[in-house]
Amino acid sequence: MVHGSAAARTPGAHVHGEAQLNVVADGAQLEIQLQAPLDSVLGFEHAPRTEKQRAAVRAMAKRMRQAQSLFVPTPEAGCSASSVRLASASLPAELLGEPEAPSPGPAQKALDHDDLDAAFVFRCSSPDRLRGLESSLQKAFPGIRTLMVRVVSTRGQKAVVLSRGRTSVQW
Repeated sequence: MVHGSAAARTPGAHVHGEAQLNVVADGAQLEIQLQAPLDSVLGFEHAPRTEKQRAAVRAMAKRMRQAQSLFVPTPEAGCSASSVRLASASLPAELLGEPEAPSPGPAQKALDHDDLDAAFVFRCSSPDRLRGLESSLQKAFPGIRTLMVRVVSTRGQKAVVLSRGRTSVQW
């Protein structure tokens, strides 16, 4: 499930080029939550105004839905992507490939500086062998220069910063 909305975030938390990744390994499920400025994944951060921008949103959503190529958990764990959810107050649900969302309330109106929230769920056949994750988000979306990663697993908690030179986290 995608948690929170761009409109509900603390002012100042939105930094271009920097995305947040929360990773939770719990039993056979691996959940990865991404929060990224739209500018970092689209090149603009408002509701699409032209057909070219609508096409860019559809292309970004298609790429985000290829979770198995964006995130590679430890191969021995036998993890496979089971779901992807995408949300943004500024982007129409149909362009993101999501079921039609209810009309946004006053606190969820489209913003001029909005984020993308994404949730990726993997199921692992050998979760005891899950030891880490390789990310190609920065390669797929060059606007993401820094990826702030927080991991919670049965082995404890960890926080790391991924950059173009460092693309994996181990736990």
